[in-house]
Amino acid sequence: MWDVAVIGGGMSGWVAAAYAVKAGQRVMLTEKARMFGGRALTVHKNGVFLSLGAHAIYRDGECFHILNELGATPDGNVPAMAGHMLRERQLHDLPGSPISLMTSRLLSVRGKVELARILMSLKKLDKRNLPQGSLKDWAERSIREPEVRHMIYALCRTATFAHRPEIQSAGPALRQVNHVLNGGALYVNGGWSSIIERLRQTAMKAGVRAETGKAVVSITRQTSAQPNSVESFYEIRFADGEVRYANAVILAVPPTECYKIVSGSEKTALERWCRQARPVTTACLDLGMRRLPNPKVQFVMGLDSPFLFSNQSRAAKLSDNGGLAVHILKYHGSSQPDAEQDKADLERTMDILQPGWRKELQATQYLPHITVVHDYAHTERMEAPGPAVPELPNLYIAGDWAGHGELLVDAAAASAKRAVVELLNRSIPKQGEYHEYRRTI
Repeated sequence: MWDVAVIGGGMSGWVAAAYAVKAGQRVMLTEKARMFGGRALTVHKNGVFLSLGAHAIYRDGECFHILNELGATPDGNVPAMAGHMLRERQLHDLPGSPISLMTSRLLSVRGKVELARILMSLKKLDKRNLPQGSLKDWAERSIREPEVRHMIYALCRTATFAHRPEIQSAGPALRQVNHVLNGGALYVNGGWSSIIERLRQTAMKAGVRAETGKAVVSITRQTSAQPNSVESFYEIRFADGEVRYANAVILAVPPTECYKIVSGSEKTALERWCRQARPVTTACLDLGMRRLPNPKVQFVMGLDSPFLFSNQSRAAKLSDNGGLAVHILKYHGSSQPDAEQDKADLERTMDILQPGWRKELQATQYLPHITVVHDYAHTERMEAPGPAVPELPNLYIAGDWAGHGELLVDAAAASAKRAVVELLNRSIPKQGEYHEYRRTI
């Protein structure tokens, strides 16, 4: 009998396992794939390390602080704020500094004044009193100049990957922009697999038992057979026929998978959380390149088109042969994605940004419909998921879809920590270490 079973070996699963084992719990972690990491995997192609799409950690966000707390601080650097915006297929300097703002041709004089005002207000955002309603409602209420409004939409899209301002919740989106303005985005040396590896080593050194290739087919609550006992535990059945038991379970998998494997899930909050989920997806072209044909263009946000271009090697070591890890992505909104059309759009945009780029290729990786997050803060949500499943004692959820105001990897890490805190607060301490840990978690 395990104290805690963590299902899922991505970022959320390893954060949850590390916290639980440090609290004195006997922890097992299982991952159905052959490798740990989930969407935090990194592919090594022809000497270049390509993560699954563009990834960054905000130094002012929850994930970075949690990794520090667990002793798994990632190595990397924060790139300069300099960059470009693409409007009507023309490049313009990104107004990221007072000088570039004053010289920008993207904005009128009134627009420049208003953008400076908005950015200053977002940098000083009161996180205890975030705006309510949709991002579009907030923007139309707070920003007079349409050109500035579209620029803020582009900034929010870059910071959150979501491309539906009509339903995206304003508060969490602006909170994410606040992270960008105050701490910057960290690009990680070696790609995101290096983070998973640090977490794995930390957790397993502390006593976590972890296995890959263990697909769960069902999780069923069982009641103790002891007379007059109301205690329960969970039976976990795997596709290979093995059965294990745990006092508590943390599900660090997507909402649809939670709903599928938990017995009786249709009568629980898991059904609501699954139904309300609005996944965020992108089409992403990941490129290993010998060099950039146009080295002055390192980072580009689309202003009138939903694109992002980033040379992550400008701030992180992502090659063992001097190559560059470059990502260009197209955000999906409410329209139905078209894989071939999206790829053509990405390649045409690369032709504008980096003419002759095909001659410099070392590796390519096209992800036509990659899920960035399985849910996020939006106005169609009935409630924030988790951490506990109310109808099933000692069953918890964690993941990028279980944010309580956090987004992206911050939601993944924060929800995992939240699940363990809730689990420990409901459990009887077993070791003296637990009391000290409970005060600090």
